[in-house]
Amino acid sequence: MERTYLKPAGIAAAPEPYSHAIRCGNTVYIAGQVAFDESNRVVGVGDARKQAERVWHNIRLAVEAAGGKVTDVVKITIFIKDIRHAPDEIAVRQKLFEPGRFPICTQVQVANLGLPDLLMEVDAVAVLK
Repeated sequence: MERTYLKPAGIAAAPEPYSHAIRCGNTVYIAGQVAFDESNRVVGVGDARKQAERVWHNIRLAVEAAGGKVTDVVKITIFIKDIRHAPDEIAVRQKLFEPGRFPICTQVQVANLGLPDLLMEVDAVAVLK
């Protein structure tokens, strides 16, 4: 199956050797997205809701670069620094999907996300229609 390595507009180039998104057939694999803006600066320092909004913004950009939309996301894994921030991410996600049409979700509390100001990271898999 052919692989298409995507470079989504609006997401800064990966600071390490990885791809933000790869499309294989109708499936899009999206690397863990954090609250980085297009210049790799952290958005929403200390504000889990703002970080969740930016994370989902980046996921949306990645899916759209593959020709889909955010509602094509079928599976997510959330790495969260403090489980008490989970409601902030959930509130953002609930606005993106119809009730009963949410992606499969695994959420894990972690000790660190690479930079002290990052509160969460979400990777995703989307299946395009």
